[in-house]
Amino acid sequence: MSIDGLSEIADRVFRVEHASGQSAHSGIVVGDDAVAVVDTCTFEDDARILLDAVASLTELPIRYVVNTHHHGDHTFGNWLFRPAAIVGHERARAWLVGDAGETHREMMGKWMPAAKERMQTVVVDPPDVTFEERMKLHLGGVTLRLDYFGRAHTDNDIAIGVEEAGVCFAGDMIGEPLFCEDAFPAEWGPTLRGLEAVPEATFASGHDPLVDRAFIGRQAALAEELAASCAAGTPLEQIVADASPDMQAVFGHQLATAVERYAATV
Repeated sequence: MSIDGLSEIADRVFRVEHASGQSAHSGIVVGDDAVAVVDTCTFEDDARILLDAVASLTELPIRYVVNTHHHGDHTFGNWLFRPAAIVGHERARAWLVGDAGETHREMMGKWMPAAKERMQTVVVDPPDVTFEERMKLHLGGVTLRLDYFGRAHTDNDIAIGVEEAGVCFAGDMIGEPLFCEDAFPAEWGPTLRGLEAVPEATFASGHDPLVDRAFIGRQAALAEELAASCAAGTPLEQIVADASPDMQAVFGHQLATAVERYAATV
């Protein structure tokens, strides 16, 4: 079976880039005994493509789904992967459980207005295995190291290092442009410094091409530069007017939002 958007990015590590444009990219890691999936899409059609991709690679069961953070374009397909354990940061669960999950579904509809009606049909299924700082998952011959380095794109971003393959799934902590509606700009730079220090050398973001460690360092430096400008009391208008091409590439139309979020979260 040929699956559009499916590619092998390292030994036994795969990525699915969803053509709909409505879901974050997903990861598949195949061990000797079982499979782990990283992020499960927004809507059922993309999630079923991801399930088909796993089936095209192996007959092994999906033991774990790992959510890089709580946003619905990464988590709303969780329910289709049961009985796999859904793994995420403890605050990812807090954002998705009960009434909080319903509130987040409404927010996703505001962020994706073209899909607002479809969003009402989503089943919100939060992580049921959670951690605070670090944990490991074992698939047989392949180990996933889950790290929380601090707040960045959200308050619950995690990195998933595939130790034997040299690949790290970093979700929306990295990318161009960065999405800042739930962000913590004062802390994003230090968090990226933690990501920069992992042993893996290839990084998969939620929405963009694969990048290397140098890319992480550049984004960390720009996040630190923006935070320093905000801390110095530089007016928003001046920050936007003085933004370098690199700053504009990283924050894009979200630059003003990042400045506003800095003021709201320090």
